[in-house]
Amino acid sequence: MNSSVRTSSIVSLVLVFCVLAVPARAQTVKPIDTITIAELRDHIFYLASDDLEGRYTGSMGYEIAAKYWAAGLQPIITDGNGDPTWLQTVPMANRTVNGPPTMELTAKTGFWRFTSGEDFKIVEGEMSGALGSQLEVVFIGYAISEPDHGWDDFSALDVEGKVVIMTIDAPLRNGRPVLPDEVHERYMGLNGFNTKLMTLIEHRPACVLVVADEQILQLWEQMTDVTTRTGMVYSGDGGSLMIPPIAVIKPEMARLFFAEQAYDPTGERAGNLRAYECFDLDEVTLLTSVDMSDEVVLSWNVVGMIEGTDPELKHQFVTVTAHLDHLEPRNGEIMNGADDNASGCAGVIEIAEALAMAPPRRSVVFALFTKEEGGGIGSRHFVSECPVPIDDVVVNLNLDMIGRTDAESESDRSHYALNSETENPEMTDIIRAVNARTINWPLKYNMASGGYGSDDTMFRMEGIPAVFFFSGPHEDYHQSTDDPHLIEYDKAQKISQLVYELALEFGNMDRSIRP
Repeated sequence: MNSSVRTSSIVSLVLVFCVLAVPARAQTVKPIDTITIAELRDHIFYLASDDLEGRYTGSMGYEIAAKYWAAGLQPIITDGNGDPTWLQTVPMANRTVNGPPTMELTAKTGFWRFTSGEDFKIVEGEMSGALGSQLEVVFIGYAISEPDHGWDDFSALDVEGKVVIMTIDAPLRNGRPVLPDEVHERYMGLNGFNTKLMTLIEHRPACVLVVADEQILQLWEQMTDVTTRTGMVYSGDGGSLMIPPIAVIKPEMARLFFAEQAYDPTGERAGNLRAYECFDLDEVTLLTSVDMSDEVVLSWNVVGMIEGTDPELKHQFVTVTAHLDHLEPRNGEIMNGADDNASGCAGVIEIAEALAMAPPRRSVVFALFTKEEGGGIGSRHFVSECPVPIDDVVVNLNLDMIGRTDAESESDRSHYALNSETENPEMTDIIRAVNARTINWPLKYNMASGGYGSDDTMFRMEGIPAVFFFSGPHEDYHQSTDDPHLIEYDKAQKISQLVYELALEFGNMDRSIRP
């Protein structure tokens, strides 16, 4: 059978399945009992089948997967003709950089031109906001804002639209943390930088320069410059969620910025808190240039809603989300992504079916996102162009890998419920309480290894309490061996049932926990 006939057959099967996917249930069946191992297995085996090519963004397999599930949900989006649809078009482009980016520094002491790879590497972010203009430069120190603990690097400084230079980790005095130990740890290492990035994005700089320390310099050759490869980028506005370009710069490059300035974080006084100062650099500007071209990519989020039952509270929204995409084929092998993230999508589908039988007081919005792998583009668009008022979204429950167990958790098969504890401890208390009285599955709220994020990040950046349910890294993570037969279906069922219970809890509470 040729590929066009096979694809047509698959689409026909999908359309039939969409009609049958949410059958009417006898009301004698408890909604939570409709979240079954058998149905989770069916969803995962379908979504992680070779026919769907790994569901990578831009593929026919992703398009088929996007049309797999929508029946039973109220569409809250309209298409170009004004007709209701479950597919939210996400503006994306496949970007090719035709030459290495450059940075040109103009200062009181001279002019310098820096080359990507030799002097700096751009490791994350969207380039467009930093290009084409001579931008002012601000030293933002550790980029920590903890006014309740007497430390705020952002006080009295305006960084919007400027280049910011920062150092890593957190301040020490006489070898001891200045901030309380638990706060100090929050800003250390890769996870610490992610915490700082959340604050930086709120202040909307045009570009972030991170001065490399010895540990980073040792890894310089292994670091990938994102501008050296073709990749998908978000081509929408992005609003407050646009991640600026983040460049790691060598200390010798940084020294040229600070020559004849009030404070040099690379000099002899570095680390001396009596000399420490955040400030606008005097007569210093930076121009970043890069030659790049974009090719439009068509993709969608899948979005639908179950309306709440309370006349007032139904105008507030609980969101239950997962990402639908996975990775492109590698070395001729399809990356099926059974755990990452067919498992989370299957959980969302089953939770929606259960909640539709007896909706909570608040409305519940369900979304399957495109292009989580490589920038959280789908969730960024959803939050930036939210089909419901973003200020009325009270919580996000995000499922990204719910069907396996990492090596650190084998003894009790515990699962991770990440990010709520540091961002909104009240949310963690609620998760603990609901879990204890319902599913009682062992949960961990922090990871020793750290360094993992998901679509919940975009919600947290908008101040929305969020939790990220995560299997943790396992030997098949981002490998062609992440296949359906390896899923722990009893665990996927219990985590899905727990999220169902949490959606009910947050959907029925008298008040919102959103600050």
